[in-house]
Amino acid sequence: MNIVIGLLPALFWGILPIWMQGRTGGNWTEQLLGTSVGGVISAIVLQLIFHYDYSLTDFLLYFVSGVCWSIGQGGQYWGYGALGVNNAVPFSTALQIIGNSLIGGWVFGEWVGWHDSVLGVIALLIILAGVMISNGVIHVSRKDLGAYAMLVVTCVGYWGYSGFPHYTVAKGLNGFLPQTLGMMAGALTIYIVGRKRIPGQDPWGLRNITSGFIFAVAAGTYLMSLSLNGLVNGFVLTQLNVVVATILGVVVLKEANLKQLIPKVIGLAILIGGAVMMVHI
Repeated sequence: MNIVIGLLPALFWGILPIWMQGRTGGNWTEQLLGTSVGGVISAIVLQLIFHYDYSLTDFLLYFVSGVCWSIGQGGQYWGYGALGVNNAVPFSTALQIIGNSLIGGWVFGEWVGWHDSVLGVIALLIILAGVMISNGVIHVSRKDLGAYAMLVVTCVGYWGYSGFPHYTVAKGLNGFLPQTLGMMAGALTIYIVGRKRIPGQDPWGLRNITSGFIFAVAAGTYLMSLSLNGLVNGFVLTQLNVVVATILGVVVLKEANLKQLIPKVIGLAILIGGAVMMVHI
């Protein structure tokens, strides 16, 4: 059951970019703000039903986690326009896997002894190989170095998003509301700075609130997975969203033909193999 819960974020995070590309649209600031608002609405509904309890310290830790998410997610949304999805996604995914796996394994002590560390690094390399094969090799040109540097800087936000809940006493959905409030605070700040105005009747932002509902399911189950599976396993399982997004991208958005699909299938098979190896450490 723990693995099933761990796979739910992958399913819904895999659906999310397809929904945004095919249905809601908007620029990256509108997508970021709309997603966070939808998350807050979902969290408020859950809070009213289940009356989750948490201390002030836990509230602040989850809030900071949410702010970190807005930095990481905003950087990735921006990267889609600056580098294209095919370049931004594998690079960002690689950074997330490296950071979260090493932080969880070595900083939080989820890998015990040299044996776990060796297996973890091997599994990590297999997963990265699968991601690179399924998404295509990154070609870095001089003019794109600044954009890649921005992805490196903002990806630190994803590490904080996954890492801060580790220090809380209240686990799982108990921290969902303060986390989504942090997401919205960060997204609102980015929106105001980026758009130079207060959001009003922004049709693209409003449409992306529906993206927030999809995101809320993924983020809520991810919090549950972190407490059940640990940071390394919980995070690695979420990276299987590449499988969902790739398949739906081919079927729904027609992003690849049969010839292009072959290396994607090979890469996904390698990625799944590495993920299975990782969760069994």
